[in-house]
Amino acid sequence: MRELQSVEGFFQCLRGHGRTLVGIWARRLPLFMLAKVLLLGGGLLVNAQAAEQYLLTPSTYESLSAVHKLMDKQQYTSALKQLTALQDEVNGKAYEQAVVLQTLGYVYSSLEKYPKAIQAFKASLALDALPARVTHDLRYGLAQLYMATEQYGKALQLLEAWFKAAESPPAEAHVLAASAYYHLKRYAEVIPHIEVAIELAQAPQEEWYQLHLAARLELKQYSQAAQILETLIGHFPNKEQYWKQLGAVYMEMNKEHRALAVEALVAHMEPLDSKSLIHLANLYRYLHIPYKAAQVLQQGLRDETIQTSSKHWEFLADAWLAAREWERAAAAFKEAGRLRQDGKMALRRGQVLIELQDWKQAEKAFAQSLRKGGLDDPGQARFFLSQARYEQGHFAEAIQALKLIQASSAYSKQAAQWLKHLQVVRKQGADGKG
Repeated sequence: MRELQSVEGFFQCLRGHGRTLVGIWARRLPLFMLAKVLLLGGGLLVNAQAAEQYLLTPSTYESLSAVHKLMDKQQYTSALKQLTALQDEVNGKAYEQAVVLQTLGYVYSSLEKYPKAIQAFKASLALDALPARVTHDLRYGLAQLYMATEQYGKALQLLEAWFKAAESPPAEAHVLAASAYYHLKRYAEVIPHIEVAIELAQAPQEEWYQLHLAARLELKQYSQAAQILETLIGHFPNKEQYWKQLGAVYMEMNKEHRALAVEALVAHMEPLDSKSLIHLANLYRYLHIPYKAAQVLQQGLRDETIQTSSKHWEFLADAWLAAREWERAAAAFKEAGRLRQDGKMALRRGQVLIELQDWKQAEKAFAQSLRKGGLDDPGQARFFLSQARYEQGHFAEAIQALKLIQASSAYSKQAAQWLKHLQVVRKQGADGKG
């Protein structure tokens, strides 16, 4: 239990994940800024033709176009020289000054000269000459620069104002705000932003989950931390550190049996082959996390790490059932049935389709199970077949299925009662027509 005893050491290590995020922002900043140059630069030139207020002189237009071409080629030093010369030419023209300073800030950020980029952006904004949308985006860029230079308070002040004016903030903006709150030790305010970011993103980044986890741990919210770690393990099952961290969190929650189960798995963890993935899925089921068990099995079967067999597809179907994912369970039972000679999987698929109230497909599944045969109790399939037919208004066919149920079937008594009911319903219907 050495790994699980050093819980405080683990927490210290994990909290470091939050502190390293500034490095991540700093590394990614130039690429973001370059993208904004291309976007905003084009927008400014269009605005020059559309509104007198935002008009560039022909010479400034040409000079900025040349600068943008240099930036496209990542020739930032040459672009910087041209912009420096252009500053003198636009002196006294507020809009042109703002555009040049804005572009200068992007060049400095691409060169990772963030303090100078900040000065340029602030000077551009101070002129109050740019269109509202451009000003809004420029403030966001300035907030990023403050984050990259560890000026978290200033970054957050800008971001809070920026969010009030933003219509549909992207996931990355919420992550930026969450990171700022984390560095300022305002951990409770990290949570809503990082949760929204993860929800918005189609493929949330691993670092986002780590930030969410670090905030939950700082708040000693171990139950939520365990859920985040379970999600991380679902995405990265080969990363041993998440298993160890989950074990440590379970210990904090006084769930020693779960911690021991996790530690036992970690002790034998190798690159996950079919046997290991099956073992991992079984552990998830033991820990009452059927959805994660199903994810592991689904991925393993999809990439053929897990051998394709009826048994494994049935295992997947059972996991989806436990997770109450009926449609996925039905699909897995269908795959399992294709690999079996008997109709047992078709019978189970039909029962799931009843849960979905897909009576037509349920009828087909039960009929298929009877055709293939090999059922422990054919009366069970006939009983459910009658139900599916009844729900579709096929009373005669429903009655026919019930009459074929033998007295030896465990469903014979239920079938007799159901048969009487259907005969009454059918008679009432006939009398009504008469």
